[in-house]
Amino acid sequence: MAINLRQLLLDRAARGIGTGGGLLNNKATGGLLGNLNPLFLGASIIGSGMQGRDPFSSVLPAATQSAQLQQLLTPEEKERRIVTGADGFQYYADTGERVLPGVKASSKDRKIVKGADGYQYYVDTGERVFPNVVKAKKDPLVNIEGDKYESQYDKDRGAADAKYIQGLNEKAETAQENIGRYDLVSVLSQNVNSGAFGEQLLSLAKAGKRLGINTDWITRTDANGNIALRDGVASAETLEVLQVQFTLDKTQKTKGAISDREFQTFSQTSPGLSMTPEGIQMLSTVNKSLAQRDIEVAELANQWEADYGRLRNKGDTQYGKLSFQQFLSKWKEDNPVVTKEFLEDMRKMSNQGTGLYEEKQVYTIGGVKYRKLKDGTVIRIGAL
Repeated sequence: MAINLRQLLLDRAARGIGTGGGLLNNKATGGLLGNLNPLFLGASIIGSGMQGRDPFSSVLPAATQSAQLQQLLTPEEKERRIVTGADGFQYYADTGERVLPGVKASSKDRKIVKGADGYQYYVDTGERVFPNVVKAKKDPLVNIEGDKYESQYDKDRGAADAKYIQGLNEKAETAQENIGRYDLVSVLSQNVNSGAFGEQLLSLAKAGKRLGINTDWITRTDANGNIALRDGVASAETLEVLQVQFTLDKTQKTKGAISDREFQTFSQTSPGLSMTPEGIQMLSTVNKSLAQRDIEVAELANQWEADYGRLRNKGDTQYGKLSFQQFLSKWKEDNPVVTKEFLEDMRKMSNQGTGLYEEKQVYTIGGVKYRKLKDGTVIRIGAL
């Protein structure tokens, strides 16, 4: 039986036998025949020779035939379905393999979450989105550094200090203006019958009103809004009551800037001092001294702020390292507004004035002294 060599080679090629080398092996990678399986090509040429034809004259037809045969024997590669995963990469649906395993997904296609630390992270790898970025540090509510506190509370205290100093400066300005008015009271007390008494008394009543002192018992307002003295008040009696009102108001408002001894003496002796012209002179001295104290405290506070920044900041003083309020509480005891001798004279003069209480209709109700004027008006002349 004759062997069909052509058929034999085709069968061996189909089974993958003898395709690794030999005559016309597949190591030739270039030229016209470079992409053809050499077994297929060789089988076609030999087949032609066995049929009695010139083998080399059939090279081109053999190449064509081999190419067709190779195409038929090569499995057709089907188009594979590709899907996008949750991590932003593409995968083959049939195997789950990454389409391009060496390619990293764009950050805009990757799911990003915010961590508990405030930084952003990729879901698929857990990596920081911007690893070199450092979050801006926020100031804590309270930052303790030694004895210094930088916080909202600190800012509020600073604002309170500023408001306090502003109030002291305003009091100092008002005090400077009122020193002249207190002198006026002294002058008027000695010139009750002068022609200018009524006009000056009205001026003092208006000034008292601006200070928050009740002077409605002295003045009246007509239909046109004009303010004038009430009938019959242009007298020494009116001036005596107005002076004690000035002193009681000023003493109360200066509390904290004068010694406790001074505060008690001024409050207790004022009613008796208002009974006599000499006592009124003493009250004028007290009022001017209290006004001067307002100016001094404002100057101290402003200097403290310039030296130590804030009033609550501690500074070096003759009493040690203290805040402004601590310093003031000690300073006021060592710097009285009047002398001890003057305080003693005040007590003596006040005791003399108390002898006139009955004559001038002074009454004590609930521990507080009141005076009934000639027109029937009752005015408080004692401290509450």
